[in-house]
Amino acid sequence: MLANIEFYNTPDGDVIIKEVNQPARRLKEEDRELISPMLTIISDRYPKAYAALMELYSKRTMNKTFFEYSVVHRFCRCNFGEYDQFSHDIDSNGHFIFEEVKCPLRGECQLEGVVCKPEIDTSLTDREMEVYRLIVANIRTEDIAAKLSLSKFTIIRHRENIKARLGLHDIPEMITYWHVHHLK
Repeated sequence: MLANIEFYNTPDGDVIIKEVNQPARRLKEEDRELISPMLTIISDRYPKAYAALMELYSKRTMNKTFFEYSVVHRFCRCNFGEYDQFSHDIDSNGHFIFEEVKCPLRGECQLEGVVCKPEIDTSLTDREMEVYRLIVANIRTEDIAAKLSLSKFTIIRHRENIKARLGLHDIPEMITYWHVHHLK
């Protein structure tokens, strides 16, 4: 899970990554351990931004790693521009904390409000509701995976998406939310 990561933009257009107890470094096409999970999160939680970026960079699809790098690079440039050593752009729970990035295209960019500061998709998929129901029933992750014929990692991903979409931080909050909102 991505956690405790700070990004910032350079005047040259590079995205710099600062992870806890690590030196700052430039985001590169080879950073697959960061790009792949970020792409998954963008796709799952911000589908409008994902679709817009897929279309914007569609001419790069023949080179998959460069294509995916371009999408994540642009998403970071538009949402995590300033260096802030006291709060991370991806917090300890894996939630994205967007910033108002200084952009010369503000007010003119067709992707404003779509890619920059995108709205999270708060609707849960049928599968997420199924996983949520089993979590509330106090079934362990491994047992949920076996019951639904999914991997443990897929169940964890669904759980993290549920928490992010609903603005929750942990399983007790998930259970409380379920009962307060009378979900079934």
